[in-house]
Amino acid sequence: MIHSLLIIVWARLSLGRNIGLVPAQREIVTRGAYRYVRHPIYTGAFVGFLSFALRAYSPRNVVLLGLGTLWFLIKSIVEENFLRADPQYAAYLQKVRARWIPFVV
Repeated sequence: MIHSLLIIVWARLSLGRNIGLVPAQREIVTRGAYRYVRHPIYTGAFVGFLSFALRAYSPRNVVLLGLGTLWFLIKSIVEENFLRADPQYAAYLQKVRARWIPFVV
């Protein structure tokens, strides 16, 4: 759980003042955690979900955490589809290939 929190805090600090609940045209952040993955806050959440599922395993918890993961996966794809019309964001997509896991996905 500590790893999850550290990832989320690092990602949030990397964002500076560029944060919102819905996708919108803001400054494209390419520093800090965003240099390695396009959705590092979600990455931190996934790490937290996994660690909780391993610590408090039950079929119910796995289903609930799976639904939470699915929500973030869909949300990140919708955000990117909205933002890819911006040429700067399209260039960022080419530069930072990993969506959630550095150097993998």
